[in-house]
Amino acid sequence: MSWIKEFSWSWRGVRVKETGAFIPFSAALLYDCWRGWSYIVAETLRPRPNLPPINAKFEPRVPKQWYLIWGAMRQANVRPTIRPDSDLTIFFQDETHITPSKTGTSGINASCLDISKTRVAEVFADVFGYDLAIDPLTAATPFVAKSEINGTHDGRVLTAPEPPKPGWVYQRLIDNSTEDGHVADIRCPTVFGQIPLVFLKERPVTQRFANLNTRCRIDAPQDHLSETELRNVSQFCQQMGLDWGGLDILRDKADGRIYIVDVNKTDMGPPLALSLRDKLRATKILGMALRQALETRLSAGSL
Repeated sequence: MSWIKEFSWSWRGVRVKETGAFIPFSAALLYDCWRGWSYIVAETLRPRPNLPPINAKFEPRVPKQWYLIWGAMRQANVRPTIRPDSDLTIFFQDETHITPSKTGTSGINASCLDISKTRVAEVFADVFGYDLAIDPLTAATPFVAKSEINGTHDGRVLTAPEPPKPGWVYQRLIDNSTEDGHVADIRCPTVFGQIPLVFLKERPVTQRFANLNTRCRIDAPQDHLSETELRNVSQFCQQMGLDWGGLDILRDKADGRIYIVDVNKTDMGPPLALSLRDKLRATKILGMALRQALETRLSAGSL
């Protein structure tokens, strides 16, 4: 039960130590726990593919069962090891900023050192040629304020200009609303810049920034992103140094363009709102994509 140590517990709820995210106790939390553990049990009991194992050393720690890479690793037959002669190294750490001394020069996500909202917006503008970030003193309202820190889900919509505050970023408000009062996020798991599938996640517009989804489904990336957008996403991942991770992409109804608003290299999942069948299907698809990418790069000696 070592996973218990990952959280700080109180009578009001639990806090994830590494990210600082707080989850209050509620009936919804109990339901989410049941959905999450049902998937973990099913994935644990599902046979691994009959493939030669790939031994991976994780730094600084092996991902727990609630991270998306855990299920994908099982379906790619990637096995954690502490042996120094491992096939590859995967850097797995829930930190927004990481110094190069913590990762070295080679390994999966070794070059992904900064996933702050500022860095994401800078790389996005460089690759796509248009801006997400705005000046809060001169921006047309409404617009969005968010913490730089990854995973806090503390965004808020502002209706009047204000001076910028340290540790916060300011972005245009993307109209990703649906006809029935929800917002739709295109969650893109990425494997070396490629998108094997997308999770189309929806929740009420009143809970735009919440860490919950009332509806979710798996779709093909081509159903939501053009070939040009897919190429730009791949280039974006390359410039971010993101070998494995998840992108939150929103399409604005006003101009029809997509905006990458968040990067997560230690993404949790599959999304709880998915059916158990689709959770298992997602990790199978991602595992196959991960396996193919690793085999190609190990054969070329590029990992």
